[in-house]
Amino acid sequence: MSRARLVVFMISLFLLGLSPSSYSQQLTPEQMEEWLFDDSDSLAMDEVNEGELAFVEKKKNEAVHHHHNKMIITDRSLEDGWVTIEQCHRNLDVVPLAQILFSKSRSRNLKVSRSENIAKAWVEENSVQLEDIGRQAVLCVTAETRSFVYNGDGTYSLRSGPFMRRFFDGYYPMRVTMDVQIEAKRLRFYETTPPAQDGFKVWRTAGAIHFEAWFEGRLNTDIRFHDLVIGDPVAKRESNARIAKLKAK
Repeated sequence: MSRARLVVFMISLFLLGLSPSSYSQQLTPEQMEEWLFDDSDSLAMDEVNEGELAFVEKKKNEAVHHHHNKMIITDRSLEDGWVTIEQCHRNLDVVPLAQILFSKSRSRNLKVSRSENIAKAWVEENSVQLEDIGRQAVLCVTAETRSFVYNGDGTYSLRSGPFMRRFFDGYYPMRVTMDVQIEAKRLRFYETTPPAQDGFKVWRTAGAIHFEAWFEGRLNTDIRFHDLVIGDPVAKRESNARIAKLKAK
């Protein structure tokens, strides 16, 4: 298989690079991570609806790569930025060798929780290695990711991306769904970037956010929340004290 057939999935806080063993052996895990995380040609957040990204119609009766995330935001997430994630992939491309690379500085406690129609799947440092991916393969992992940030204006953001499914000669359809469970009672949903539109549906309740995206190209998402305690000086001092204590450890 030539380099032109290399499949790259850049998904949430990690990247899934599917490649033949002959190519992957030319790069170390550190080199592959540096290449995959290179954002020199990526779109800025405020340009996410322009350029390469194109939302598409839902594919009926077609096996499109589906990536699903479940993320849990707790009170501690507001202080240290870490959230729990459960992540599953279905309809992976059929290739002999693949690897999932997580950012070393933004991930921890990586585990494989489910593997179907994949000959072998195992954790190796900040990656998941896969061998002989068959048809209708399923892979699920759990981890913690540092993807929750304070914006400095009374809001927090849960940022993910870029999501993409790419061959070197172009982008291909992909489906991404996300369920965000909000256990931090002081948060209230504010907005999403991109906003809801055809190809990007958003549903919300008091304690959860869900979105579904059908697209080609790169997709970055930002789910933003108001912090209800910012206007309460006592609560704000207590929160700042907890953050300082955590940083001192």
